[in-house]
Amino acid sequence: MIATGTTRRAARWHAVSWRALGLSLTLAASLLLVAGVGLGRWLATPQADTILMVPQPGPQTPLFTLEQLGTLSARLFKLESLGRRLSEGLGTRIPGNQARPAEKKVGSGGPMLAPRPLALQDLGALLQRVAAMEQQMALVDDASTQRALALMHLPTRSPLHDGEMTSSFGNRGDPITGRRAFHAGLDFAAEYGSPIRAAAGGIVVFAGYRPDYGWMVEIDHGNELSTRYAHASRLLVKPKVLVAPGEEIATLGSSGRSTGPHLHFEVLRRGEQIDPRRYLAGL
Repeated sequence: MIATGTTRRAARWHAVSWRALGLSLTLAASLLLVAGVGLGRWLATPQADTILMVPQPGPQTPLFTLEQLGTLSARLFKLESLGRRLSEGLGTRIPGNQARPAEKKVGSGGPMLAPRPLALQDLGALLQRVAAMEQQMALVDDASTQRALALMHLPTRSPLHDGEMTSSFGNRGDPITGRRAFHAGLDFAAEYGSPIRAAAGGIVVFAGYRPDYGWMVEIDHGNELSTRYAHASRLLVKPKVLVAPGEEIATLGSSGRSTGPHLHFEVLRRGEQIDPRRYLAGL
């Protein structure tokens, strides 16, 4: 207790005043503490009128990430490349896939900035291009399949690999009698036992022996086309068997009316022999 007066009464009055002042200061500090806590909580809690309202995407606003856009672009590039390859292989032209003229190389540059979001109209155009390419690819694929199926049934493959053609289709001197006669196929000479292969896919309609042809295989390819493989030494297929193009069906020999190991090959249309060179590639 601090006394500032000379009398007892004055000192006592001052002692009471200082105690009251201390209590007042304590109360004030407590109020400030409570107010500070309340203010802190108020500041930490977002108020309704200060919340940033972020518009949510509606059902008609698709969201696309950069990864999705990159995948879409790569898909389009692959479709275009495949379309060009198929078109070149088929010997046809797909609209929109013409060869582009070589562009001159020019300089370019500038500051590197962050990419901007792709506009919805640009994305729509990209989707349309992908859809158009997929439709074109479907048409090309169908045409390719139809052509492949057609080629499977056309006798375009050589029936004897590394064989030498020794006699052509048409009139010739008969190798046995020497008299002028008609030769209804092509003769290929090769080593005895060489594999004889189907010139096209089809169904074996005959596999057996005939005096003029020796051991022979006949294959029906559909579309009124058939092929014959004569003078074989051994047959590897039976009637009613489906064979694929290039499949081995017999081995070379000299059976029947023959002067030596060779293959007599015929192509028939509507049952009549025609020149096999109309179909065989490379002859």
